[in-house]
Amino acid sequence: MNRLRISHRLVLAFGLLLAIMGTMGVFALKQIGEVNALTEELNDNSLPASRALGDLHAYVSQYRIHQEDTVKAAGTPAWERQVKVLRNSGAVIDEVLADYAKHVKRPETLQSLKGVRESWQAYVQQNDAILNLAQGDKPAAVDMFDGEGLDAFYAIEDQLLNLIDLNASTAKAAAAEGEAIHANARHVMLVAAITGVLSAIGLMLFLMRSIARPVKQLSESVRSLTDGDIDVVIPGSNRRDELGSLARALENFQRLVATDQQRAHEEQERARELQITIDAIGNGLAELAKGNLVHRVPAARGSLAQLHEHFNVAVSRLGETMGRIIDGCQSIRIGTNEIATATSDLAERTEKQASSLADTSRTLSEFTSVVHVTAENARQTSSRLGVARETADRVEGIAHEAVDAMRSIETTSRQMSEIIGTIDGIAFQTNLLALNAGVEAARAGEAGKGFAVVATEVRALAQRSADAAKDIRTLIDRSSRQVGDGVALVESSGEALRQIVGEVVTVSNLVDEIAGAAEKQAEGISEISTMVSGMDSFTQQNAAMVEESSAGSRSLSEETQQLMTQMAAFRIKDGRGLNDNAGGAARDGIGNAGPVIASAPARSLSAAAPAFVGNAALDLDDWSDF
Repeated sequence: MNRLRISHRLVLAFGLLLAIMGTMGVFALKQIGEVNALTEELNDNSLPASRALGDLHAYVSQYRIHQEDTVKAAGTPAWERQVKVLRNSGAVIDEVLADYAKHVKRPETLQSLKGVRESWQAYVQQNDAILNLAQGDKPAAVDMFDGEGLDAFYAIEDQLLNLIDLNASTAKAAAAEGEAIHANARHVMLVAAITGVLSAIGLMLFLMRSIARPVKQLSESVRSLTDGDIDVVIPGSNRRDELGSLARALENFQRLVATDQQRAHEEQERARELQITIDAIGNGLAELAKGNLVHRVPAARGSLAQLHEHFNVAVSRLGETMGRIIDGCQSIRIGTNEIATATSDLAERTEKQASSLADTSRTLSEFTSVVHVTAENARQTSSRLGVARETADRVEGIAHEAVDAMRSIETTSRQMSEIIGTIDGIAFQTNLLALNAGVEAARAGEAGKGFAVVATEVRALAQRSADAAKDIRTLIDRSSRQVGDGVALVESSGEALRQIVGEVVTVSNLVDEIAGAAEKQAEGISEISTMVSGMDSFTQQNAAMVEESSAGSRSLSEETQQLMTQMAAFRIKDGRGLNDNAGGAARDGIGNAGPVIASAPARSLSAAAPAFVGNAALDLDDWSDF
C-alpha cells in the first residue's frame, strides 16, 4: 500500500464514497420515478374516473326525475319542453360515459363499464317506449314508469355502485403500491447510509494510518533538524509515494547541513588569519585619525596581504592632496567676497518685485472669489428650478393617476349599468312567470287561489325591482357624465402642467448656461491668479536663494577658516605640520574680508528653494542684468 501515491489514495477513498453516494442517488431517482408514475396514474386516471362516476350517478338520478316530469306533462303545453330537457339529460350522460371510458384500463373495470352501458341503453329504449305510450295512454305510461322503469333504474344503480367499488379498489391498490415503494426505499436507503458511514470511518482510519502518521513523524524529524540535530534519523525514505520523496529530500538537506558546518569551520580558520592583517591596518587608521600622514603599515599575511601596500599608497596621496587643499582655500576666500557683494544688490531688487506680485495676486484672488459667488448663486438657482421641475413632474403624474382612476370609475359605472340591465331583464322574466303562474292558478280554481296570491305578490315585487333598477340606471348614467367631465378637466390640468414643466426646463437650461459661463470665467481668472501666484512664488524663491547664497558665502568663509585650522594638525612629508605663513595668511585674508551685507528679509516660502544649478563664474554684470 505504501507504493500508492497520496493522490491515488485520496482518489481511491473519495471515489469509493462517490460510488456509494451515486448508487444511493440512482436508487432514489428510480424510486422517485416510480412514485411519480403512480401519482400521474392517480391524477390522470383514478381521480378523473372517480369524479366522472360521481357525476354519472347524479346525472342518472336527475334523468329519472326528468323522466317522471315528462310523463306527467303528457298532454300539456309543457310536453315538448320536458321531452327536450330529457333528451339533453340523456346526452349529458352519454358524454360522461365516454369521458369515463378514457380513464379506464383494468379489464374488470372495462367489463363493468360495458354492463353499465348495456343497462343504460336498455333504460333509454324503455324510456322511448314510455314516452310513446304517454302520448296515447298516460295512466298506462305512469304504471310502466313506476314498474318496469323503476326496475331498469335500479339495475343501472347497481351497475354504477359496482363500478364505484371497482374504482375505489383501484385507488386502494395504488395506495398500497405507493406504501410498498416507500418501505422498500426507506430500507435500502438506511442500509446504504449505514454502509456509507462505515466506509467513511474505514477510509478515515486508512488515511490517518497511511498519511497523517508518517507526516507527523516527518514533522518531528524536521523540527529536530531545525534545532541543530543533524544526526536525526529521517523515517520513510523507503516509501514510494510523495512522503518518501519528501523524506529523501530531507536526507539530502541533512547532508548539505553537515557540509555547511564543515565549510564554516574552515572559514573560521581563514578569518583568524585575516584578523591579524585587519589589526595592523587598524593601527594605521588610528595613526591616520591622529593626523599622522607619515605612518606606514608593515607587511601583512593572508588574502589581504596586499592591502597594506594600498593603504600606504593612499596615505601618501592624501598628504599631497592636503597641500593642494590649502591653495584652494585661498581662492575660495576671494570668491566669497565677490559673491557677497553681488547677492546684496540682487536681494533688494528681488524683494521689490515679490511685493508687487503679491499685491497683484491678492487682487486677482478677490475677483476670483466674486466670480465664484456668482457661479454658486447660478448653481443654486438651477438646483431650485430642478426641484420645481421635479415637483411639477410629480403633480403631472398625480393628474395622470386621477385620470386613470376616473376612467376606472367610468368603466365600473358602465359595468354596473349592464348589471342593472340584467336585473331589469330578470324582473321582466319574473313578472312574466308570475303572470303565467296566475293564469294557471285561475285555471285550477279554488285549489289555485293561494298560488294566485303568491303570483300576484311576485309580480308586485318584480315590478318594484324593475322600477328600482330603472332609477339606479338613471343615477349611474348621471354619475358617468359627471365622471367624464372630471376626466376632461383633469386632462386639461395635466396639459397645463406639462407646459409649465417645459418652461421650467427652458429657464433651468438658461441658468445652467449662465452658471457654466461663470464657472469658465472663474476658471480663467483662477488660472491667471495661479500663474501670478507662481511668479510670486518663484520671485520669493529667488529672494530666498539670494539670501541663501549670501549666507552660504559667510558660511563658506567660516568653513574655510575652520578647515585651515583643522589641517594644521596634520603631519605631511618631512614630519612637520602645515607652514605657519599659509595659516596666518588665511586668517588675515578672512579677517579683512569685511562684514557681508545682509539681504532684505525674504518672505516665508511654502517650499524650500531649489538648489542653484549653473555656471558659478558669472561676473557682476550678469547679476545686474538679472
